[in-house]
Amino acid sequence: MDLLKLIKEKAEYFSGSEDDIGITSVVSHIEIAERHFDGGKAGDDYLFNDVIYRSNQAFEGALKEAYRIITGNDSNRITPHKIEQHFEKNSVLKDRVLQLFTNYRTEWRNKSTHDYKLYFSEQEAFLGIVNISAFVNILFDQMIEKRAYEKEKEDLKSKPKNPKPGAASKSLFERIIELLKDFSLEIPNKTVGTTLPRITELELIGSLTAYINESADDIEVFTEYAIMRNNNMKKYYADFLLQLNEEKVIIEIKNTIRNQNRILSSGTDQLLNYLTASAITKGILFIPPIRDGVVEIKKVIKEIGGINYEIVQVYPMVN
Repeated sequence: MDLLKLIKEKAEYFSGSEDDIGITSVVSHIEIAERHFDGGKAGDDYLFNDVIYRSNQAFEGALKEAYRIITGNDSNRITPHKIEQHFEKNSVLKDRVLQLFTNYRTEWRNKSTHDYKLYFSEQEAFLGIVNISAFVNILFDQMIEKRAYEKEKEDLKSKPKNPKPGAASKSLFERIIELLKDFSLEIPNKTVGTTLPRITELELIGSLTAYINESADDIEVFTEYAIMRNNNMKKYYADFLLQLNEEKVIIEIKNTIRNQNRILSSGTDQLLNYLTASAITKGILFIPPIRDGVVEIKKVIKEIGGINYEIVQVYPMVN
């Protein structure tokens, strides 16, 4: 796995936008850190220290860009330390991003910043690059989701709202299925002008969040919802948890244009694991249509331990 390649691919999302310069600087620091690492392995082992210092620059740059994009506040007049405090105290970062943030800050940034006598080995330089690359990769995910959310919200402002008749009498499950059908009709427009007829899963999550918030503001939307597994040591992460009063629905997105039958099968099994672990009995597997926006809907009932779990598959209609 080429972590730098993944970071560059995600950085492309911001190309041509106001975010481009800052994001490019973050990527550049990681690229230079990798070059220093290669130089250290070639014999100039003092460069392993420079690997960590460049990684720290990438860390601080990523914090500033994330603060600006996720919170909407100016990051020019706030120190990295203040941003760190803000992220820790205000639950700005999602669970998985926060774990990587805490690990890099405590294990690498703080130690190298406050002890000028430190000397880093090849193994430590390697771990430093891996840690910052993982952090930036996952942080970019959250930033892309935020920008997609904002774009969808702005697009919806120009369209008239069409409240669904009788929505108040329908269950949350029924309402979400209707919303996904309507949202699917808009997806092909999002790929106009792109080389491949595809948008990323992160863009879909951001866009769908905004769509539900604007179309049904009484429904609570939680993305990357953490579900404790049986041993309480590890977590599942569902793409969405939607809640209205006491009713809850989990949505899992599979963004694919190939092997649809296989994805339907494996995705249903994955969603069933989430449902049984969370004690929620209703879930939706959503494979977004890319070409014409038309979807098929199929209901699957799974009985486990005397409990019926209801899964609805929403997927592109096969012509």
